[in-house]
Amino acid sequence: MAAFPPQSERSFWSAYDVLDREHRARQARIGCLLTLIFVPAGFSLDWFIYPHQIGTILVGRLLCDVVVLPIFLMLMTAWGRRWVGTLGLLWPLVPAVTIAWMIAITQGAASPYYAGLNLVIIVACVLMPYTWREAAAVTALTMATYGAAVAAHHLVVVPGSPVLVRDLFGNCYFIALTGIITSTAAHWSWRRRVEDFHLRHQLAATNSELQTSYQKLAELDRLRSHFFANISHELRTPLTLIIAPVEDLLARPESLPASATAALGIARQNALRLLRLIGDLLELVRIDAKQQPLAREHMDLGVFARGVVESVRYLAQAKGLTITCVAGATPTPVAGDPSRLEKVLLNLLSNAIKFTPAGGRITVSCQVEGRVVGLAVTDTGRGIPAQELPHIFDRFRQVDGSTTRNYQGAGIGLALVKELIEEQGGTIHATSVLGQGTAMHINLPLAAGTLAVAPVSAPPDRIQQIYQQADRSAALSGDLTSEADEDIALGHGKAVVLVVDDEPDMRHYLVSRLTDAYRVHQCGHGTRAITAVKRIRPDLVLLDMMLPGTDGLGVCRALRADPELADVRIILLTARMDEEVRLAALREGADDFLTKPFSSPELEARVATQIKAVLLQQTLRLRGDELALAIDKRKQAEAMLVHSEKMNALGVLSAGILHEVNNPLNFILTALQVARQSLPIEHPASEPVGDALGGAERMRIIVKDLGAFAHRHQGESRSLIELDGVVALSLRLCAHETGGLAVQVNLDPGLRVCGSQTQLSQVVVNLLINAARACRDPGLGRAAGIAITGRAVGNLVEVVVRDTGIGIPSAHLSHVFEPFFTTQAPGSGTGLGLAICHSIVAAHLGTITVTSQPGEWTACTMQFPCVVTHHVHEDHS
Repeated sequence: MAAFPPQSERSFWSAYDVLDREHRARQARIGCLLTLIFVPAGFSLDWFIYPHQIGTILVGRLLCDVVVLPIFLMLMTAWGRRWVGTLGLLWPLVPAVTIAWMIAITQGAASPYYAGLNLVIIVACVLMPYTWREAAAVTALTMATYGAAVAAHHLVVVPGSPVLVRDLFGNCYFIALTGIITSTAAHWSWRRRVEDFHLRHQLAATNSELQTSYQKLAELDRLRSHFFANISHELRTPLTLIIAPVEDLLARPESLPASATAALGIARQNALRLLRLIGDLLELVRIDAKQQPLAREHMDLGVFARGVVESVRYLAQAKGLTITCVAGATPTPVAGDPSRLEKVLLNLLSNAIKFTPAGGRITVSCQVEGRVVGLAVTDTGRGIPAQELPHIFDRFRQVDGSTTRNYQGAGIGLALVKELIEEQGGTIHATSVLGQGTAMHINLPLAAGTLAVAPVSAPPDRIQQIYQQADRSAALSGDLTSEADEDIALGHGKAVVLVVDDEPDMRHYLVSRLTDAYRVHQCGHGTRAITAVKRIRPDLVLLDMMLPGTDGLGVCRALRADPELADVRIILLTARMDEEVRLAALREGADDFLTKPFSSPELEARVATQIKAVLLQQTLRLRGDELALAIDKRKQAEAMLVHSEKMNALGVLSAGILHEVNNPLNFILTALQVARQSLPIEHPASEPVGDALGGAERMRIIVKDLGAFAHRHQGESRSLIELDGVVALSLRLCAHETGGLAVQVNLDPGLRVCGSQTQLSQVVVNLLINAARACRDPGLGRAAGIAITGRAVGNLVEVVVRDTGIGIPSAHLSHVFEPFFTTQAPGSGTGLGLAICHSIVAAHLGTITVTSQPGEWTACTMQFPCVVTHHVHEDHS
């Protein structure tokens, strides 16, 4: 729904007011007619309800019509339509007052005629285009007449008669409810009318604007054609003055350096290309303006086509194509404009050469077909998609109009061909099979009579020669360079630059300007450019926006998605630098822009700036990596120092406590054992003594662990230890803990380490006890087991104790070797087991690590220096 028009829109409300007045007058007249008909018709109702008052009531009904009739007549006049707002509110009040009078003279509040007031409100609000305020006013006035009628009945007509409050309230309620409903409906109906009129008003205004725009467009089209004609003529002159001296210089190449000759060649080729484009635009303007009539000549189209084919044969052969012209001995006379037919053939041959790969064939055939001469240009190129075939002759339409197309062009060549052929009374159509080739078929009217010998024309002047060169060379020039040359590095600078542009002249120019300072690679294809960047790792990519395969934005996106190419800078080269393109390029990761046309100093300055930024970024990253490494080393050293100091402090504390605790603890254990043995099992003190003995045993284990921790560096004398013996001893010592669990042992034979068998057994026992407890955790809910493996890994012996138990939360893994850290419930462990293991393994010049998957498994991995045993001999003397 359209937006509701604001009150400030005066022109709209003025127009709406005119329409609304007409509508109100028409609806008010209908309401008056209904009143004139149906108020007297109520006489039949009086006959049955109040027959004794029928005469009086009939007089009142007739008086109602007497008052309404003048209102009806006034609404048919201009004066009445001017005051339609007042008259539109007045006509429903007349029947309302009449009904109120009938209520007053009949039964007052008990009179059934109150329903007539509801009908008045409904009819008035439905018929009239009231606003909600007007509908509410009609309702309020009707309610007032009803109240006055009831008061008049009980005070004047029948003084002292009782008022029936129930009837009065009920009737007032329904009249008020009817008014509220109709007022609401009137409001939304009014809004719909206003919105509908607003839409029609806007449509009329839009149509008026469109009509004005059409007139302006026609004038602009005329001015555009005039402008194109003028500007094209103005551009042809300076281009001609550029090409002529350049050709003079190129005619004496021995007087120029090789670099200057190459640069002048690029300038000449692109000036001819621009001159041809301007010529095509001029031709389109001439056709639109119906200017410059055809210079028709009686000519043999076959002979003419053979001459044009010969003029471009060298270009086809340079690309590896075979080109032939098939024209029979029978003359093919046509009456046409030679210059424009030449332009047609050059355009068709240009496309055929451009879109036919090396090794293909192009055939031009000409023959008489009834009353027409048929000319066909057939190639074995890439073909045209079926959905594009109906549109190839549209102006500015290209088969591939994307930013990733492989061939450049303005999309006016085939459109110009079609209009030039139709201008000479002919037709053109195309047939094509994608991947197999395309054929362009031209039909021109067959000329009557015999061919005359063409007069010898004067040789063209210099300017005319340049225009002919533009039609030929610029139309048919192409990129004949090999893709194999794209990755050859030029220049000897330290920084590496990759130039990506599909225009060979532009690419060669950019490379020539950068080789003095940088090592330059080049590429002419967007998809290959991505691969080249990953292989070459250049410092800077000079990237064209429009590329075959993948456009410049796509290349940016691909490079920025690779974290390894974060340092590569990108300068986007484009002729479009509107805000939308700039924002899109920045979003995709371009660092800078170079807008065509640009100067050599600007190119060199922007490239130098980006190269400096790359070097600075690399330096900063190197410094940052060095700083981060130094910080990590310092943190590790601090952590090791803190851990060492903590362990030493705990060792000293434990050694001091052990001496004071051991003797009393031994006395307590001995006394409790004697007491338990001396008490019968059924004695009441037997259970408390057993509990006390269990607590003392727990204290003995803690003291033993503390002792091992305190004297961890005072181990046995070191010797060659067989690991399988250490594991077997450990399994026997903790058999009560691992009982019922599946324990698998897989040790490579002959594994030995240099150390203390007692201490290493203690390490394995602690690890097995922890594994057994993890496998029996109540929250596991499945069978679990333990595996012990040992093998030689390079110069190390690796032993792994792995369980499939409850696992260790990842947040706890970094703390498991800290003294007194435990994940078990209070009273279930001292938290010294793994700390002791870590100390013992470290004393054996080894390492121990713990990895875990919570809920799945835990693995403790120990690595010790490998002992070479094949030169060790035992002394049995």
